[in-house]
Order: sequence, then C-alpha cells, then structure tokens
Amino acid sequence: MPEEAILLPTGGEKTAIARQEIPAVLDLSGAPQGNRPAPRTWVNPLLAGMSIWMVYLLGKRTLGETTGLLAAGLTLSSPFFLMNSSVLLAHAWGMWLTLAFTLAWLDTLEGPPHLPGLLPPITAGLSLGVLALSRPLTALGVAIPFGIHGAILLWRGSPVIRRRILIVGALALFIGSLHFLWQYAVTGDPLINPYTLWWEYDRLGFGPGHGVRESGHSLKQALLNTRHSLNAGLSDLFGWGKFSWIFLPFGLWAVRRERRLWPAIAVFPVLVLIYAAYWVGAWLFGPRYYYEGLPGLTLLTSAGIVWLAGRPRSARRKARALALTAVVALLVSANALWYLPARLGPM
Repeated sequence: MPEEAILLPTGGEKTAIARQEIPAVLDLSGAPQGNRPAPRTWVNPLLAGMSIWMVYLLGKRTLGETTGLLAAGLTLSSPFFLMNSSVLLAHAWGMWLTLAFTLAWLDTLEGPPHLPGLLPPITAGLSLGVLALSRPLTALGVAIPFGIHGAILLWRGSPVIRRRILIVGALALFIGSLHFLWQYAVTGDPLINPYTLWWEYDRLGFGPGHGVRESGHSLKQALLNTRHSLNAGLSDLFGWGKFSWIFLPFGLWAVRRERRLWPAIAVFPVLVLIYAAYWVGAWLFGPRYYYEGLPGLTLLTSAGIVWLAGRPRSARRKARALALTAVVALLVSANALWYLPARLGPM
C-alpha cells in the first residue's frame, strides 16, 4: 500500500485509497458522500454573523448608531474574530451567548415596553447559565463584572429591578450547577474535571500538579504566558500590526460616562486575570481564551475613533474627521490586502 494512502472501512472490508481522494463527508457506513462540507461547519459562521449584528445592536444602544456600525465593521475585519469563528471550537458559541446575555441584561434593567417583564431576565439567566455549561471559566469572567453591577443594583435599585436581578442570578446558578451534575455522571465525583482523568496536570491553579512543569504553575509563568498571549493578540486584534490598540485609550475616555457599558468592557481584563491561573496560554488562533471579551475591545476602539473624529460642525473639524476616516480606511485596507492573507493562509 502506498505511504500516502489510508485504509477506509467500507462494507466490512478495508480499502486503500489515496489521501487526496478522501471526501469531506462520509456516511455512517463509511461510504463517500461527495466533497461537500458537513452541516456542522456552518454552525460557527452563522453564530459569528449573528454576533456581528449583536455587536451593532449593543453599540447603537449605548453609544449611538455610528459607533455601532463601526464596531460591527471592525469585528468583521478582525483576524482574531475570523480565525476563532472559522474553526470547530466553542468560542463562537461563547461570544454569541455573551452578547445575548449582555443585551438581555440591558433589557432587564431598562424594561423595554414591547417586551414581557420576565422575558429579559429569563433570557439573561439562560444565556449565562448555558455559557457556564460550555465554557465555565469564561462564564466566570463574564459573571464577575456583571455580578458586581448586579450587587450594586440590589443595594440601590428599585424593588422591580432587584427582583429581576435575583431571577437572572438564580437561573444562571441553577443551569450552571448542572455542570457539576454532568461531572458526577461521567466521573462519579461532582468536583472532578474529566480532563484530569486523561491529563492529570490539566487543572486550574498554582503549585505542583498544575501544568507539565515539575514545580507546577507559578506566578512568574502566569505573567510570561499572559504577556505572550497579549503580544500574540496585539496584531491579530484588527490586523494593524502594533497599531491595533491605538484607539483604545481614547475609547476609554469616550465611554467614561456610559456606565451601562462598563461591565461588558470589563469582561476582557477579567478574562485575562482568570486565565492567568491556567498553566498554558493560547497563541495559534491568537489569545483565544480572551475571545469572548472581543466585543468590548471593538466597541472601545469604535468609540475612540468616533470621539477623535468629533462632530463636523466647522471646516477644521470636517478636515479632522476626513483625515481620521482616511487613516482608518488605510488600516482596514492594509489588513485585508496583506495581514489577513498572511495570517489565515497557512491555516
């Protein structure tokens, strides 16, 4: 049998075929079904498309339509977004759930008249709870800033808001607790992560037994991993090289009074802190452990650009807005023409 051939089970027998002849899809009996993508390959792209729309809705609602449109466009052009939305990992699902939770959280607090009173808190609780089942650490990173916001509202909010916050928290905790029921079902112990049955070292925390090093995971290694992950994501954020983060400081200033957006923006730094306790970083697809915090970064960047452009009330401001528009267009074009092909091509 040639080296570049594999054994394909068909009808109870094994048939050698060349690797280049392997179809994209096989039925359950092993019979070729033609070179067409499996339906599951469409799931993450569809979730990604819906996430872009939800980024727009979040930006429009909190910062205005211009910022929302720009944030959606920057998300679509982001190499970090495209890489992690094009592979069969759970990050696209995690981002969709995070955005669904964020929008439902705003509806919970503001109570739009066209929505039934309990629908927003139920949606928020379901979204966060399901996120906890899919990506527990990421759900923790989302829950911490919103939990702080919720605690403040429980202290200062109206009785209606307090009741809604309690519904969100109770529902999220109930659904998230099913994670421990699942662990009990597959390991016999609700506190044993099935990962550790195969990789005993694959656990969160510091010291011996955490990670592949004999001494275990350490604070020094956590800092090195975090720095390396952030450096890897520096260019992948928008494909602008070291300039991908240039508008973030201006965005922080621009949103300083939009308190509704603060929890969503805080998700990214909280994820960075949480995953520092994990023994290994992620670099192949960028810092993918921080992926669900991307909407906050795109909204901050968009807010910074819009704030710098200002309102074109005078000829001078119009010139500044046009110049900034040209700079952003140049950066986005450079990403599309050079960075994206070079980054995505080898994958």
